[in-house]
Amino acid sequence: MRISLLLGGLLLYGCSMVKKTPAAAGNDLYTAAQEWKVQINDGWLSAKTIRYGNYTTSSRRNGMAAETNITFIKAAENPFNFYVKDSSEQILVQCLRTPRATFADRPLPAALAQEPTGARFFYALINGIQLHPLVRWELILKDPHYLELNDNKPAGILRSPEEDIRITAHNRMGIVNAYEKACYEFHYRGAPVAAVMPGAQPRVWVSNRITQDVEKILAAAIGALLMR
Repeated sequence: MRISLLLGGLLLYGCSMVKKTPAAAGNDLYTAAQEWKVQINDGWLSAKTIRYGNYTTSSRRNGMAAETNITFIKAAENPFNFYVKDSSEQILVQCLRTPRATFADRPLPAALAQEPTGARFFYALINGIQLHPLVRWELILKDPHYLELNDNKPAGILRSPEEDIRITAHNRMGIVNAYEKACYEFHYRGAPVAAVMPGAQPRVWVSNRITQDVEKILAAAIGALLMR
C-alpha cells in the first residue's frame, strides 16, 4: 500500500513539472479582448510580412538604414531594418545583435549590466512617430535563461531619453524549465501593457488602456521581436 502511494505521489510530481502554467495571477492583460490577431504572409513570390492588430510590417531589408545613424555601435551583427505601418504611420525599425561591450559607456538596467562582456544583446532602434518625430526609442534585450523564464525575470528595456518600459520574459504559455513559447512582457509605469510570443505560432496582447502614441511604440517593438 505504501509503495503504491509513493509511486502515485512521484507520478503526480512528475506531471506537475511539465504541465502548462497560466499567465500571472491577477494579470488582466491576457484576455481575448486584448489579443491581436497575427497573420504571417510569406508566399513563394513575395517577401515575408506580418500583420498584427492594425499594424503591418514591411519586408526585411538586410543592412543598416542610413536614416537611423547609429554611430555608437561598432560591431553590428546580422543587421536588418523594416517599417511598421498603420493607417497614418510608417515607423522605421533598425535591428541587430551586438556584444555587451558596446554599452560599456552607456547606462543599463541591472538585468543587462550584470551580463558578461562577451554576451550578445538584441538591439532595435525605433525612429520617432509623427506626434514626436525627434524622440527615438531603443530596445535592448538579452537572451534569458530558462530558469529566468520560469519566474518572469527582467530581460531588457525599451527606452527613450525621457521614459523607460521594462521588459520581462516568461514561459507560462508553454512548460516550465524550457525555452518553448517564450513570451516577452512590456511593463509601463508598473503595469504590464503588452506581450508578444514570437515563433511559428506568434501571439500578441496589447492593453486597451494605453494612449495611441504609446501603442505605436509598443507595436514597433513587438514588430522587432516578430521579425528577428
